[in-house]
Amino acid sequence: MLARAHRVRSGSDFRETMRRGRKTATPTAVVYARSGEETAPARFGIIVSKAVGGAVVRNRIKRRVRAICANVAPSIPAGTAVVIRMLPAAAEVTWDTLREQLTTTIRRAVNA
Repeated sequence: MLARAHRVRSGSDFRETMRRGRKTATPTAVVYARSGEETAPARFGIIVSKAVGGAVVRNRIKRRVRAICANVAPSIPAGTAVVIRMLPAAAEVTWDTLREQLTTTIRRAVNA
């Protein structure tokens, strides 16, 4: 579980990160990353639309993405906001594939 301080919570933060952040993509997700104040911790926001699947599928994907974000968070620079928009293909991939793709994509978006 991501601590409250490590979550993007407001709609305006989601919009700003998606509008002004760097974008990278995989078949399962689109990742946006934007640098911010270095006094704040790295923050993550997750978007999983109904196009991905039913409630059970969407919640499973969100749990997996939160676990991946918690593992990646220590290596992300302070003040960085990351928004992850999951695509319908995410419902079909295994845990290992999702973890590998997202970890690589998040690091690529942050370091680009």
